[in-house]
Amino acid sequence: MEGTEHPGTTGRLRPSSDSRGAVQIGLLVRSTQGRDSGRYYLVVGVESDTKVRVADGELRKVETPKRKNIRHLKSCGLIAGEVRDKALDAKRVTNNDVRKELKSLVEKLESEILPIKEVGLIPDG
Repeated sequence: MEGTEHPGTTGRLRPSSDSRGAVQIGLLVRSTQGRDSGRYYLVVGVESDTKVRVADGELRKVETPKRKNIRHLKSCGLIAGEVRDKALDAKRVTNNDVRKELKSLVEKLESEILPIKEVGLIPDG
């Protein structure tokens, strides 16, 4: 399933009590702090309002996801539908699923969304 865009969610993540920008499983995020700064991940678990578990299927496997504070992540506004659907149906999400969806979403982000921002059609958020 292709990722879906959520226009109001690009930028800093908010605790899940706020529906706009709320963290959810399958959300494409970019790390802004730490050794992994600039790296893309998919949210594979939500621990609390401020902590999530992220994986990329390569360095950070689904079996041992990285625990991150949501203040150290930036939402890209795209959802990995296949990963989200499998997690919600209590099916096993594999590293291959995460890698495939992550690659697809990052390519979409870099080819369609980022060039529009560079031209100035979308304000930085």
